[in-house]
Amino acid sequence: MGKNLASKAPLADQPQTAYWEVASKYWRDIATVNPKWAWDSYYSNLIPDETSRILVMGVTNGSFMELIKRFKPHAWVCGIDLSPGMLKMAISTGNEVICCRGDCLPFEDGSFDIVLSDYFLSVIQEDVLDQTVREIDRVLKKGGSFIAKELRDRGHLVLWSASSLACGLLGVSALVVYPPVSWVFFTLSGLALLTYNPTAHTMGKSARIAKFLLHLMRFVLRRKKIPVLTEMRDIFFISEKYLHIFTDKELYGAFEPYSLEIRTEVTAFSWNFSVIGVKQ
Repeated sequence: MGKNLASKAPLADQPQTAYWEVASKYWRDIATVNPKWAWDSYYSNLIPDETSRILVMGVTNGSFMELIKRFKPHAWVCGIDLSPGMLKMAISTGNEVICCRGDCLPFEDGSFDIVLSDYFLSVIQEDVLDQTVREIDRVLKKGGSFIAKELRDRGHLVLWSASSLACGLLGVSALVVYPPVSWVFFTLSGLALLTYNPTAHTMGKSARIAKFLLHLMRFVLRRKKIPVLTEMRDIFFISEKYLHIFTDKELYGAFEPYSLEIRTEVTAFSWNFSVIGVKQ
């Protein structure tokens, strides 16, 4: 049986708790993440087969923890999250979890061999990022590893700029071939251009609309029904998820004050960082 090992700080005081509590009610319907793909393509090759203590930052529904336990049976895995709804799902599949924030970890120094973050640093508020990295550094053993995927500024800038340009060119072509549909492509071009805010390094004004439509479609396909008004409100609410998209300088700067020495693996236009850090 899984269990909630501890609780730290009143949930009412936690930023983003309301968001993740609502999201937990619809996670199985609207989630666009694919833990199995992330595991097969990245994490599985970096986690050793021998005995190790692993901390997962952000458990969501516990599926990532399940993959670790299935393919790395000698590992002891613990996860943290601040959403009781997410923790309940993780516990239901036998995971050991703790209700706490990433910037206030209830573990002793050097408790873990590995800390995993699958976009955890990208979804927490910027004002707690430094303390969260400090806590990750603190709970890792000397020689321990921090393994992560985080969102990258350059790739998002290229992706959404190219999408906007492509839709704009299709709109121009449509003016010649069939003018009535050109407005569709021009609208999509504008939405793509406003999807990412390169100044603030967050998702832009039209991102919520795109996410809402995607979540709505997935909800209808999974539940095979049209959502009622309260469900529509919830889906619209969780479509405005905070995401911080790191520049290369920001990511390295976040770890520079601590003893975690990181390196990243990226292609020229990669939309995420593959991060590996070693505690010195």
